[in-house]
Amino acid sequence: MALTAEQVQAAAELIGSASTLDAAASRWRERFPDVRTMQLGAADMCGETPALRVGARAVYFVRIAGMCLSITAHASEANALILTDAGSGHGT
Repeated sequence: MALTAEQVQAAAELIGSASTLDAAASRWRERFPDVRTMQLGAADMCGETPALRVGARAVYFVRIAGMCLSITAHASEANALILTDAGSGHGT
């Protein structure tokens, strides 16, 4: 399952408008329950390029296949998201 243009736009809107990363993740899960989202500290994603950035927050597109996770630049390859917030110690 690839991320749709609607989902990419929603991710940008949610991380930009939510008061906390927890709130953004919660709203994402309500709207798109079939697309997994994870919250990590920005330092955990060191060396990776975010697909979207809004202020101190970032979204990474992730492809999950079995037990393997890989970061991808392409929404068409992604089936999950990682959310980070550089303004927080651990992604919330």
